[in-house]
Amino acid sequence: PRYQILFKQHLGTEDIFFGMNRKDPSTACCEDMVIKIKLPETKYSDITLDIQDTVLDLRTPQKKLLLHLPYHVDGKNGKAHFFSEEEILEVTLRLSRKFDFIS
Repeated sequence: PRYQILFKQHLGTEDIFFGMNRKDPSTACCEDMVIKIKLPETKYSDITLDIQDTVLDLRTPQKKLLLHLPYHVDGKNGKAHFFSEEEILEVTLRLSRKFDFIS
């Protein structure tokens, strides 16, 4: 299936207007990875999703996706939401990095 990987930062007003932290637009400063997967003709009940440290494994009766993730993630505390109108599964995973306290 077609998929898209996006990165998300948690920013407050002070970050945007005053630049009070060291965050920049790079993926090194992002906290979450969002994966959007297009699943046409799929029901929510047909989706099986398994997430490991660096691998996302998605299976439906018609489609299979084994995706090696670009960064380590916390597979136990992610969120998934299926938008049935758009036929898109959106998976949000917290990035798990060493030295996360720096950025």
